Amino acid sequence: MATQPLPLSILADVTVSVTPDGVAVPAFNQWLVVGNSGRLPSYGANSRCVLIPGADWQTAMVGLGYQTTDPEYIGMEQYFAQDASPVTPPEYAWVGCQDPSAIQTIQVDSGFGGTGWAANDQFLIAQGGASYGYGQVLTETGGVVQTVAIIPGKQGTAYTVANGLTCTAVLPSVGVGLKVNVTAIGETPLQAVTSCRVKQPNWYLVTCLTATDSDNIAITEYAQSVQPAMQNFYQTSSVSALFGLAGNIFTVLKTGNYNRGHGLYATTQGGSAPLNAYQACALAGVAMGLNTGLANSNFSLAAKTLVGQTPVNDGPDTNTGAPLTFTQINTFAGTPGIGFGNNGNSYNDYAASYSFYYQGVNANGLSFTTILGLDMLAADCQISILNVLQSLPSIPQTDPGQALVLNAVRGACARSANRGFIAAGTWNGKTIPTPPGTGLTPGTALTTGYWVASPSFSTQSPSDRALFKSMPVYVAVVLAGTQQSFLIAVNVQQ
Repeated sequence: MATQPLPLSILADVTVSVTPDGVAVPAFNQWLVVGNSGRLPSYGANSRCVLIPGADWQTAMVGLGYQTTDPEYIGMEQYFAQDASPVTPPEYAWVGCQDPSAIQTIQVDSGFGGTGWAANDQFLIAQGGASYGYGQVLTETGGVVQTVAIIPGKQGTAYTVANGLTCTAVLPSVGVGLKVNVTAIGETPLQAVTSCRVKQPNWYLVTCLTATDSDNIAITEYAQSVQPAMQNFYQTSSVSALFGLAGNIFTVLKTGNYNRGHGLYATTQGGSAPLNAYQACALAGVAMGLNTGLANSNFSLAAKTLVGQTPVNDGPDTNTGAPLTFTQINTFAGTPGIGFGNNGNSYNDYAASYSFYYQGVNANGLSFTTILGLDMLAADCQISILNVLQSLPSIPQTDPGQALVLNAVRGACARSANRGFIAAGTWNGKTIPTPPGTGLTPGTALTTGYWVASPSFSTQSPSDRALFKSMPVYVAVVLAGTQQSFLIAVNVQQ
């Protein structure tokens, strides 16, 4: 007679669970080019901001309706053309839309302020063939609208300048009878970049092909505050930037200590170097191609070749009619090892033997790759901690619980060291007096290049504990830096 065995779970009940993969850290190797050719719609399928794979970027761009003569196509061509050693072509890019038919400004049609409106009420603006344009009431008197404005990010598409357009209130507003005049159309570069950021935040660099110097100042100011982190790669051919005149873009951004703008000076040299109009695109290709995230992938933009580009001092500058001189370049870019002028950059010919980019600094004087490396480290720390939080039922407010957080941050630092951004060295920064008795003081050797610590939970205040706070995490890192200028002493015995 067959027996019925008892299950082993009576004595040893085993539950198997598989921890889901954590969120990956952003790659920081994607660029966005924005233009107003009108090939990409701002709403609907394949709209506003579309990913372009490097493996077949031509087919992807043509499939979206771009022609080979469109600025966005040429900019993309320069971006993916960068393959001069040690650069390998980047893997991805984004193309973005600056809608020339979006509403720019509106005003109340005289005598049609309607009734029942309140400040901040929103409304849809109707025009045949157009859509998605929304305005907002700024001021009203007794329910009659006095002033209005277009809502950022909701400028709509396919609008034209027109008067007396009917407006429909967006619930819960009860306003009726409002009509507006569309007084100007076309997105500004900043509005386009902002809309692309809302649509898709994965890109790190942006170049807007229609941006003037004032537009690029505005985009850089926007980049200072937006998250995830981004940087504006721009170029100028302004004579004021060349000669360091008052109000030029390099000086304005340098004075403002902006670290999110990276600018270069280039002209088409009287038409003899037409691709120089896309030099920022080529530079972005170098940066994103080099930033692989692999071991020892830390890099500098200095001394890199820009494929398809002409050095600024090779031909007649558009502003001067002659090749740029050392003094002129020094005014906006600076001299290696001496100073950075107005923290501009340029692609130069040296001694008729080398053509390469220098210096590779952002507006505040820090190198582009320093800002990039810090952005990557910060993002890695954030995501690593949140992955721990999501993978566990709870992170206890105890020292062992805090150890999990510290290990996550150390992992981010270790990956940064593996890329070559952090390196062993001596800490010469300020004293970090935590935890008590084991803080970090100047002169301490950091053999890994980083130091991570927290005070004990025994020192946490009751109010912070009630808010479920972690203890503060303190991180100190030593950057590997990069050699970009050299002093060589030659001693000769005859």
